[in-house]
Amino acid sequence: MTAVLAHNASDRKAETWAGQLAPFERLEFAVSDAAKGISAAVSRLARARRDTPSAPTLEHGLDLFHTTMEARRVLARHWRHAEAAWEKAEAAEAAVARAKRQGLDARGVSRTAHAAWRSAVASLEQFERLEAAWNRAHAALDRFTPEGRLNDRVRAESEIAATRPALAGSEWSKVRNFLDDPRSLRFLDRMHRRLEEAEPRADWRASLAWRWWLRHGRPKPADPLTASIRSVGRHGELAPREQRSYDQIAAVLKDTVRASSAVECLNSVLRMQQSRHRRMTQPMLDLKRLYWNSRVFRSGPRKTTSPYQALGLPLPSFDFWDLLQTNPAHLTQQLSTQGNAE
Repeated sequence: MTAVLAHNASDRKAETWAGQLAPFERLEFAVSDAAKGISAAVSRLARARRDTPSAPTLEHGLDLFHTTMEARRVLARHWRHAEAAWEKAEAAEAAVARAKRQGLDARGVSRTAHAAWRSAVASLEQFERLEAAWNRAHAALDRFTPEGRLNDRVRAESEIAATRPALAGSEWSKVRNFLDDPRSLRFLDRMHRRLEEAEPRADWRASLAWRWWLRHGRPKPADPLTASIRSVGRHGELAPREQRSYDQIAAVLKDTVRASSAVECLNSVLRMQQSRHRRMTQPMLDLKRLYWNSRVFRSGPRKTTSPYQALGLPLPSFDFWDLLQTNPAHLTQQLSTQGNAE
C-alpha cells in the first residue's frame, strides 16, 4: 500500500483530481470516498477511456472504510446514551438503599429507580439491536459469507436490505446511502470476473476459494466433524494442476481491494503534524510520504517489509535516513539505469 500522491492542492474539485489521475493510464479500479470531486474525475476519465479501444476499462469503487467509520460513530453515540442511562439507574438504586438505611419512606425513590432501570435496559437493548443490524450489513461487505462461500452482489444486497428496518432514522441516513450506493459492492463484481478468468470451472473455483478462506479467513471453531473436514480442506495436498489454479485464485483474493488503505494510513501519519502546525506545506507532505513508504511494518500481512519493498522498487536502501540524505539526481539516475537494464 504505497503512497504515490500527497499533493497540497488549493481545492478538491473534479478538475484538480483529473489532473492528478491523468498519468495513471493503466489504472483499472479506483477506490475512494464518496466525495463529489474525485467521483466526478473518475467518471470523466472512465468516459474518456471508452473512446480509446486500447485503453483499459476504469471502474470506481466506494471506500468501505468511511462506511464503517460512520456506522461506528452512530453506534458510539447510542452506547454513550446506554451508559449514561445505566449510571443513572445505579444512582437511583443507591438512593433507594440510602433511604432504607435511614429509615425513610423509599416508595417514591423506588418508583424512580424502577423507571430508571427500565430506561437503561431499553437503551441497552436498542444498542444491541443496532449493533447486530450493522454487523450483518458489515458482513455483507466481505469477500466471503460466514460459512466460507464466495460472496456476490445479489446476496450482499439482500443482506443489506434486511437491515434497513433496524438502521432507520436520520442518524443512519449517511450509512444507508453508502450501503445503497452501487459502488460499494463493485469490488465483488470485479473479484468474480477476475476469479472466472483465473479458473473458468465453477466447482474448482468455489472449492479452491474455500481453501483460501480456511487459511486466511480465521473461521470460528466448529464441531469435530466440521473441524475435520476443514482440516482436510486447509491442509490437503493438491495436484500440480490444482496448485497452479489455487495460486491464481489466491492472488485475486489477496488483491481484492475494498478500502483506500494507503490514503488513510498516510493521514494517520500526518495527524501529529496537523495538530502542531496550522499549515501543511508540500515539502512536509513529501517528507511524510517518504517516511511512510520506507517505514517497515511491525505486524500484519506486510510484516518486516516497507511499502517500497512490497512494491518491488529497486532502491539502493530502504532506510528513511539514508534515502533522505541521498542525492535526488543520483538516485533518479540509478533507478533509470536499473529500469533500462531490466
